[in-house]
Amino acid sequence: MHQRIGRFSRILKLRENYRETEQTLLAAERREEQHVLDQLFSLEGEKSQAMENFCSDTTQTLSCTELWFQRQFIASLDDHIDAGKESLYDVRQRIAGTEARLVERHRDVKVMETYVDGLKAEARRIGFETEQLELDDIAMMRFSRMRQGGEL
Repeated sequence: MHQRIGRFSRILKLRENYRETEQTLLAAERREEQHVLDQLFSLEGEKSQAMENFCSDTTQTLSCTELWFQRQFIASLDDHIDAGKESLYDVRQRIAGTEARLVERHRDVKVMETYVDGLKAEARRIGFETEQLELDDIAMMRFSRMRQGGEL
């Protein structure tokens, strides 16, 4: 019984390690998501500033080339924002997959914990029964000695 408990305890430990690995991966993906969100926020602020500069330069005469470069800069920021949104979507998809795997790992750990706890409870019960049988045997031997000693 103790070998069986040991074997399943090792399996439980292995499953707990898998769960911890998934938790670590999820934390890294959440940090990556926050990083992408920060970049998007920064890019959108930069685009807003560029749009404000583009629209507010009415007092100054700009050449067509300068206007074109400003517009290209804004278009470039739009492209970076779009790429950031795609990256954010990819990260969130990975997070969803990791969360699903983490739930499954957690379920595996709970099932194995329940099984190992059941094995340990059974081992304790068997141990108590064995101990009780031994105590009963000792009591019966003492009782029979006392009876034999008292009758003679």
